Amino acid sequence: MTRFTLKSLLLLVVLTFVPATAAVAQNTHNVWSKKPFHLTDGDTGKKYDSFKIGSASAAWTEGTTRAYFRTVTIIAIGTPQYDFELVKTTSTSVSQIEGLFDIKRNGVLVCDDCMGKLYGLDQAVGNYFKLYVGTPAAYSEKWHYSGYITSRFDF
Repeated sequence: MTRFTLKSLLLLVVLTFVPATAAVAQNTHNVWSKKPFHLTDGDTGKKYDSFKIGSASAAWTEGTTRAYFRTVTIIAIGTPQYDFELVKTTSTSVSQIEGLFDIKRNGVLVCDDCMGKLYGLDQAVGNYFKLYVGTPAAYSEKWHYSGYITSRFDF
């Protein structure tokens, strides 16, 4: 009888803790882009769709506030260089990161702690993601950056 009781107790422990452990496990993603698609300057309204060079990286764990995003883009020689950086994360999911972003134009801060949303991050390589940033007070589609996903790693 003690063997049966011990096995039953062990089975109960396994059935109780294995699903709980699986629920705690979270998916982490990393997306890279070496190919900018579009950029809109929220101050000037100028739109760019041709670039000399650009690079972006996003890394996040779903359902947490652990996230990173940064892109540096050079339009062409003699034109502005833009730097979008996530400085505070408010939420994440499989496809998006929301939070506060700093935007610099030619190294000068032009949008400080502005509300933004980065989405489409669950797309396959070859598709693109979008970032829209508003003002410090409200999210809007004022500033915009999008890039083709050139590489990804999900674990």
